[in-house]
Amino acid sequence: MSAPGSSLGPALGPAASASGAVGGPPAIPHLDVDPFAIEFFEDPYPAQQELREAGPVVFLDKWGVYGVARYAEVHAVLNDPATFCSSRGVGLSDFKKEKPWRPPSLILEADPPAHTRTRTVLSKVLSPAVMKQIRDRFTAAAEAKLDELLQRRHIDAIADLAEAYPLSVFPDAMGLKAEGREHLLPYASVVFNAFGPPNELRQTAIERSAPHQAYVAAQCQRHNLAPGGFGAGVHACVDAGEITDAEAPLLVRSLLSAGLDTTVNGIGAAIYCLARFPGGTGAAAPRACARAQRL
Repeated sequence: MSAPGSSLGPALGPAASASGAVGGPPAIPHLDVDPFAIEFFEDPYPAQQELREAGPVVFLDKWGVYGVARYAEVHAVLNDPATFCSSRGVGLSDFKKEKPWRPPSLILEADPPAHTRTRTVLSKVLSPAVMKQIRDRFTAAAEAKLDELLQRRHIDAIADLAEAYPLSVFPDAMGLKAEGREHLLPYASVVFNAFGPPNELRQTAIERSAPHQAYVAAQCQRHNLAPGGFGAGVHACVDAGEITDAEAPLLVRSLLSAGLDTTVNGIGAAIYCLARFPGGTGAAAPRACARAQRL
């Protein structure tokens, strides 16, 4: 998304600058699509198709912003931080014009060279060697969860699988204490909804977020994180002089938020696909995926 008045044409190339008149301004279509509406979340695919078909750049009248939905333009935007900065916010909020609801992320809401420095730290903490060490644990937990669910007649696929599985493995990998983990999903919901406009979803989430924010802030401190976890690995980079004491908890928070969001939503999306296309896994599908289909 981009605020009105931004110059999208030069950054997105000739396709975005095309118009009916030679030398004229870009002919950007206006749409009444609201990508933050409850109705959109219930079935986003027709609206997403409409966004792609309308043009390389569209103007969303509901919120007064430009948007891009095609791969080439999205790729161009995400790879041009000089024009489309993240440090002023990656949602509809502009941090130059309003106060962020929580301290900005050192990864998501940052631009090079600051982003490069902190991303290097996370790349070290989440190196291929580290991920290989935890892969077997995650796989075993997934198999055990599916064995458990297959014994039931009925399950709630979101609560019993998409949410339960990540919360059984990811907090352990982070090094979080067992107490208080019920705050994690509400906090992830706040983070997700805060990217949107000042609608009911965002306002309600932020109004109720104080205890969840307090829990996460406390758990990201070095003394609360178990040795050997991702969080302790981030704090170890302070000792190496790669980040400061003040930056470490914020970087742990960013990793925690991103991990919860991607794992829960990723599994939820997989469940949706299995439900909508039950024959789509095929005989060559991984064992866990094929067994999930039987649920």
